[in-house]
Amino acid sequence: MLMSTITVSGLSAAMTIMPMLAQGHITRTPSAPVVRVQASEQDLPATGSRDDDQSKFLPFPSEAQFETGDTWISGGRRYRLYGLQSCLRGTDITVAAGVVRDCGELDLIMVQALIRDTRPVCTTIKDLDQNNAVVACQTTTGQHRYDLATYMIAQGWGFAAVDGAGRLIVPGYRTAEEAARSARVGLWAYPDMPHPVSLLTQQARTQR
Repeated sequence: MLMSTITVSGLSAAMTIMPMLAQGHITRTPSAPVVRVQASEQDLPATGSRDDDQSKFLPFPSEAQFETGDTWISGGRRYRLYGLQSCLRGTDITVAAGVVRDCGELDLIMVQALIRDTRPVCTTIKDLDQNNAVVACQTTTGQHRYDLATYMIAQGWGFAAVDGAGRLIVPGYRTAEEAARSARVGLWAYPDMPHPVSLLTQQARTQR
């Protein structure tokens, strides 16, 4: 069931992401308030600035320093996995009776383990500026490659991100999220899990 969900959701994600690699642009994707990576369209550099080697998949950097479950620093640059939203740091989740953990930190720990186990390769979708970029990654372990964000969401350690208007950035990721929620895997196993997209949406509404 898990692999079929990842396959279906991953194919849908590929239909969204792969044209971006060919055309060198991404749709409007405002950032979460804390880490400004998925910027608005007017903040993106011109399409012509895209390097020829951007579409190449390279091994995930072993020296990467994670900021959140969807964002890391490597070589002095910040990278964010396109269309993925991690649990927010500073929000609490009850993992056992009387045991409360920071949801963002727990998510981060598990994402690091997934990265280690799946040994992904990544490609830059777009350089937002000299310090920030959005990327797409694929797993390399096993007989088949899977979209990394789909895999993380299906395992319950990530969520389908939305833009400033509440639209899904990668619609196919919702399939994986619903499957994880139904199976109560990963963060979905905890009833009081603070859904980050809901929190960010509420935060955006209060700021209007």
